[in-house]
Amino acid sequence: MTSGTHVGSIKLIGTSHVSIESVELVTQTIENDLPDVVAVELDALRYKQLCGELPDQIIPNKFLNNKTIFQFLTYWLLSILQKRIGKHFGVDPGADMKAAIDIATENDINVALVDRDIQITINRFWTNISPFQKIKLIWELIHSVTSFNSLFTSGEDISSDIENMDVVTAMLSEFRKFSPRGAEALIDERDAYIAHQLLKIASVENNIVAVVGAGHISGIQEYLSKPDTLPPLESLLKISSRRRFPILKIIGYTVALAFLLFFILLLMAGVQNMFLLRLFLSWIIFNAIFAFSLAKLAGAHWTSATVGGLVAWATSLNPLLAPGWFAGYVELRYLTISISDLEKLNELFDSRDMPVSSLFLSLYNVPLFKLIMIVAMTNIGSMIASFLFPFVIIPLIAPDIGGVSALFDALLQGVENTLKLIL
Repeated sequence: MTSGTHVGSIKLIGTSHVSIESVELVTQTIENDLPDVVAVELDALRYKQLCGELPDQIIPNKFLNNKTIFQFLTYWLLSILQKRIGKHFGVDPGADMKAAIDIATENDINVALVDRDIQITINRFWTNISPFQKIKLIWELIHSVTSFNSLFTSGEDISSDIENMDVVTAMLSEFRKFSPRGAEALIDERDAYIAHQLLKIASVENNIVAVVGAGHISGIQEYLSKPDTLPPLESLLKISSRRRFPILKIIGYTVALAFLLFFILLLMAGVQNMFLLRLFLSWIIFNAIFAFSLAKLAGAHWTSATVGGLVAWATSLNPLLAPGWFAGYVELRYLTISISDLEKLNELFDSRDMPVSSLFLSLYNVPLFKLIMIVAMTNIGSMIASFLFPFVIIPLIAPDIGGVSALFDALLQGVENTLKLIL
């Protein structure tokens, strides 16, 4: 809820990021108190974004791996949901923080950015949650975005509930139920970090107004009243190195080892070289066809799709690489990615009357969306090829050595010959 509370020389103002009431409270408080410092729940990157100081160009190769794509999708869905709620109430998301900065500037009051670097927060959050939880989070966000309109037409009066809370923080608090470690990185650690910064400012200034999301008030207040419970600041700034069981990488390595073992055993069995050559070329061509075809389906240029297809056979044997990355790098010769792409995507999804077919075509006119689709579809093509190869290609070429049964006999012979060589 929107609230204000004192802890020593620090006045905490809890706000909703999409509430006119919060903007008014922040404005009145700062104008009446004229503090020495106005502290806001922002880091340097989000401050620049809020003030329109970020350059439009972004580093596009950051979108050429699966981890970043999932992180981007999560951030984007959150921004869509918050902007829709803000639009419903006639307030831009972050208006409370912007009001605090503007009023402080008008009155020559110092502004302090007291939130942790968003990149550290995202890293620690993403490392702390399991693959299942990541998928569930994205699914819940998609459901929230697609069912947003029904929230205000279902007959339930929820507008006041939404207006009087920090929507994103509330959603993440709900997330705590099935991922306490994820919520710890997103909420609890930031409470501690902000408390550290406020105490540091309070050591040299007498009058501080801190504007933070209402969901952070209780945590920050607890730390300010009991500073000895604060975790060391250094522990909050470390890039998380927590390792989870790498199930996807294990699957990838298993496929790679199985394919190599298949070739080695046939070689040890003395299978004719022409068959092995044909088998290897079939692997290359089969992967190339699927990766190339899905890359083209995603809108890739001929050169990008060709590069993705040509490297697919090798990347499918190395879980640390993906053909989509290569196709994406080449595609960047034809695309210019920018921050404004995010706004274009949000505007398209706000076009509620646009048919799905028209929406999909319009999305492809946004370079960032096109790049992500090319990377994803190229990778999917290679994965499909790797899965189908044993069931489609091997039965087709097995007759060259007497059929599938003869192929199995050769594999057994390869095992026997290998054991004899080792022993």
